[in-house]
Amino acid sequence: QLSSALLPFSLPKPKPKPKPKPNPDPNPALRHASDGEAAWGRERGPGVWRAGGVAMGAVLSTVVFQPPPPVYLSRHRIFWLSRHYHGGYDDIGYEIPAYFLDRGSNLTILFSHGNAEDIGYSFSWFSELSQALGVNFMAYEYTGYGMARGRFAMRRPDLPRLEPSEEAVYGDVEAAFRWLTEVKGIPSEQIILYGRSLGSGPSCYMAQKCAREGVKLAGLILQSPLLSIYRVTFDFRFTLPGDFFANIDRIGEVEAPVFIIHGVDDPIVPFWHGQALLRAVSEPYRVKPMWVRGAGHNNIEVLLSLDRRLMPALREFFAKIRGMTLAEWL
Repeated sequence: QLSSALLPFSLPKPKPKPKPKPNPDPNPALRHASDGEAAWGRERGPGVWRAGGVAMGAVLSTVVFQPPPPVYLSRHRIFWLSRHYHGGYDDIGYEIPAYFLDRGSNLTILFSHGNAEDIGYSFSWFSELSQALGVNFMAYEYTGYGMARGRFAMRRPDLPRLEPSEEAVYGDVEAAFRWLTEVKGIPSEQIILYGRSLGSGPSCYMAQKCAREGVKLAGLILQSPLLSIYRVTFDFRFTLPGDFFANIDRIGEVEAPVFIIHGVDDPIVPFWHGQALLRAVSEPYRVKPMWVRGAGHNNIEVLLSLDRRLMPALREFFAKIRGMTLAEWL
């Protein structure tokens, strides 16, 4: 069952209100994501925004990044990407887990997950998705999340605990992209960046970086994306110092087809974030979006799967990338 974003406490009342009926959830992986994303939305409070300046950013970091208890995948399903931590001491090497599902396709999705979830939560869902779509699929862990945090703690107990940060997440997606192109030998023009919620940040970052360096991409998919972290709560016209994941400042430089999916009734990252990002996409790369009526932040996959719209929409996007008709793709 998908959880309902309840308050973490309740006030005593003579007649307690009945609990709302949960939405159907055929995919247990999404249940955990829903809990975490709902917590992300709940924990944005006025106190965070009163901190001001650098202090605001430091406080915000603890709210933005909420690593869940690790969901461990069996060792044969994952491999480890080399990373470096730039701290107040000499750079130290560490590794983050990732998995790659090889379907023998000429398209590969590089997925960046949402907040308060890790690659273990989503493995079953994306294994089925990549099989149904017939595309390769790679997902990676953020620094300080899931299995990455535990492995670092065991190997270097003498050092402070590795914490996630915006800079570290950008380094993570770069490491994953390099692995695809340099180790697997996959041409960059066959890679589709896919970011869900918080994962829209590293996906937009990588897409902008590729455009600036003249590296071609197959496309960019953003699901429930945000303009920036501050703008989730406040409608700022400009990016303020200390803001996180300012996708609105990056997406206009992206030189690849951009497909945006957003729930019209999203209570965590408002629907207008997706609309504003779409307007900011350069017109030649603007693909017809999918606005999902009745969908919130965490049940898009469920609703689209129930009415069988998700697979056709993604297949159509892939066909456009290749300049094929949908019939030719199938």
